[in-house]
Amino acid sequence: MDFRIAQASFLSFCLIILTSCQQAPPSLDLKEYPLPKDVESVSTRDVDTGGIFIRAELGELATLNPMVAEDRSSSNAIKLMLGSLVEYNWVTEESIPGLAKSWTISEDGKTFTFSLREGLRWSDGHLFDADDVLFSYQAYMDERFPNRGRFQLLIDGQFPKFEKIDDLTVRIISPKIYAPFLIFICGMEIMPEHILRPAFEDGTLLKAWSIGTAKNNPNMIVGTGPYLLESYKPGERIVFVRNPNYYKVDQDGNRLPYMDRIISHIFRDVRTQTIAFSRGLTDAESIQPTDLGWVQMSSEKFDFKILERGPAPSTSFIWFNLNPGKNKDGKPFVDPKKLAWFQDVRFRRAVSYGVNRKGIIDGVLFGRGVELVSMTSPANKKWFNPNVRRYPYDPEKARSLLIEAGFRYDNQGKLFDTTGNRVSFKLETNKESNTRTDMATVFKENMAELGIEVELRFVDFNSFIVSISDSFEYEAGLLGFGGGVSDPHAGKDIYMSGGRLHQWYPEQPTPATPWEAEIDKLMIEQGSTLDFTKRKAAFDRVQALIAEHVPVIPLVTPMGYVG
Repeated sequence: MDFRIAQASFLSFCLIILTSCQQAPPSLDLKEYPLPKDVESVSTRDVDTGGIFIRAELGELATLNPMVAEDRSSSNAIKLMLGSLVEYNWVTEESIPGLAKSWTISEDGKTFTFSLREGLRWSDGHLFDADDVLFSYQAYMDERFPNRGRFQLLIDGQFPKFEKIDDLTVRIISPKIYAPFLIFICGMEIMPEHILRPAFEDGTLLKAWSIGTAKNNPNMIVGTGPYLLESYKPGERIVFVRNPNYYKVDQDGNRLPYMDRIISHIFRDVRTQTIAFSRGLTDAESIQPTDLGWVQMSSEKFDFKILERGPAPSTSFIWFNLNPGKNKDGKPFVDPKKLAWFQDVRFRRAVSYGVNRKGIIDGVLFGRGVELVSMTSPANKKWFNPNVRRYPYDPEKARSLLIEAGFRYDNQGKLFDTTGNRVSFKLETNKESNTRTDMATVFKENMAELGIEVELRFVDFNSFIVSISDSFEYEAGLLGFGGGVSDPHAGKDIYMSGGRLHQWYPEQPTPATPWEAEIDKLMIEQGSTLDFTKRKAAFDRVQALIAEHVPVIPLVTPMGYVG
């Protein structure tokens, strides 16, 4: 991104900040109820209460409906507003009580009985109870509402059974032992039945809590989380206000959260977002390795610190669209001749050998990164498998594989297929990330060395997501996953052929290849035992299969820095 454009965007941001300060957002009319009987006491540090936390959000909201959300901005907002039966402690990597104060597990490991918190209320004062839990899971499983949660709930092709014992007790019966049951089944957001039941009944649930709701009627979005949506102004800011009926208190009995508001200012690109932090206009920020040097120069003036966290849990990779389907007009998603190239594993391996990952680290990340060998970052030490097939930078090896696959070179070094078609494809990524666009540029140069022509397309993030998740009319993509819960089943819908995030060919009716069928089987086995050694061996094999067949081409992961 041109630095002058970044400065212009930054000045616009400053005007938004001033407007925000001069015109405080209106408060929601919220009544505070007494603390619930089953309050959760949390140990905290001695800090001041009140105030506003200002943060950055890259990109617009797409929805506030947990059944629809697949982008980071929407997911970040929803996690502030809605709770789950069980929460996850990121430090200890264990499940802890959430909306359920406790639970018991049967001897056979398949029946979970949850005791809900007595007196816990939704933000509008309505009492939370077992009906909300059953309603939410009923909605996630309903085939009328295609959603990521539906696939997440399937355990070896079967849904758990949900039973209401009484108003404050819920029983969930798993069809078989499922190791990450508490994390993934019980970590799904619980929705308010008294608000959303009508939309469930008339079939409009996926349209509920839309951007229109966020802009015009934020008070209709009730929650059990620490914050609520107060206002949303597209292109400018999202304002969250403290939930006065949150169920957690500090060790002295003071109701949490401490902060009165969180203001998320919306940015169109990472550079402008980082400039804002470096000038003291936001309170915390992840810093790209490319920006570390100049941001540090402002640390004393604006009183902030930057901490290095080692290799980031995030990944970046390139993949080809292997979806053989057609659109509603009968046109193939991918040009058949290109699909044939992409489906040849020798082509994909050749491309991987042709990527200069060290060049990306040196040229894009200023040396602050590590090469990736799989879709799992080495930051995930518990599950990472280093012993997989690797593709070191080797253009000669790449050319040899392409010739073996039937491609040929002309006297100018340009690559053609067996029927004389010039080998070229379009690569898309989101324009908001200068790191990804820079990586794509290096990749284009690497492919030119192999005689392959790459056309780069930088589009806004939401349009990119529509292309790869709904229309499927694209050729190749560059993206990544941010990391999160370390358990492999966090990526169940990435690794398994039926998953919505199975990037190269999502939601397959049956596995398209034998190796994908094997991965499906391994992921099911991996989740069906409590024996860590067996789980690790199964996921090691999953990583090995992906490295062998190269449905994605891993690039690099940066060192992690936070300001």
